[in-house]
Amino acid sequence: MKIYIDILLVTNAIMTLIMLEAAGRICHKVISPLRLLTACSVGGLSSLVMAIDSRGYFTAVLIVVIKLVSAVFSVLIAFGCKDPWQLLRYFIIYSAVNAVFTGIVVTLWQISGSKVIFFRNLTVYFDISLFKLALACGIAYGLLCLYENITRRCFNRVAKYEAIYENGGCIVKVPAICDSGNRLCDSFTGTPVVVFCCDRLFYHYDLDRDEPDPLSGFRLIPCSTVSGEGIIHITAAGSVKIIDDKDRVHNVRCYVGIKPSLNGKSRAIFNPALLG
Repeated sequence: MKIYIDILLVTNAIMTLIMLEAAGRICHKVISPLRLLTACSVGGLSSLVMAIDSRGYFTAVLIVVIKLVSAVFSVLIAFGCKDPWQLLRYFIIYSAVNAVFTGIVVTLWQISGSKVIFFRNLTVYFDISLFKLALACGIAYGLLCLYENITRRCFNRVAKYEAIYENGGCIVKVPAICDSGNRLCDSFTGTPVVVFCCDRLFYHYDLDRDEPDPLSGFRLIPCSTVSGEGIIHITAAGSVKIIDDKDRVHNVRCYVGIKPSLNGKSRAIFNPALLG
């Protein structure tokens, strides 16, 4: 089979993107576009090991090491891990997603005997044109947007949620809105942000000041959700619980954003991916 380097690089970069997005959803982690693009580039470049002759023991070991190192770098770049244990957790989840995806591809390759799929040196190659690849990606993106739109409508119209924020002696419980359009995340760690529109919290932490107190644990970031656009105070302090319409309690790992109430009504806004 004749292998084209451009198709090899692009297809493996796209597969890396899909697996990182899947791992991010499992971990409730929103990956910034720049981190995702850089991590996908590493995944695409690692596919060049397909050109190595792996008949020798040393070269086979070298290929495994290269793929492992590239996977670690992809995870580190995408998730911005702060410590080795966090890196290990994300790497294990990413590796599990990778194993499932690769297993499906190899199984299809073996069963169908397809000449479109080729697997060598732990790398998958699809013998299709870039136009068909771009078309397939466009269709996949359209289906994903359609799915998110349907999910968003179903969640917002049917399910009712409540959010509880607790930080020391401060405990606040407000109605919550499930909004897949809330992709707000901390720009440094990529951790999702649950937005609390609540006057009680806003004035309790004196957030009506022009600039936040550096010792308060809050900082300002741009914000855009169903509540509008602007800036928002966020903090890593405290804990958040989401209670669904079946009284199930979900402890979510997130940052907390605090804004004034909307039209005198308090509520929280969260992404459905946080519920797993």
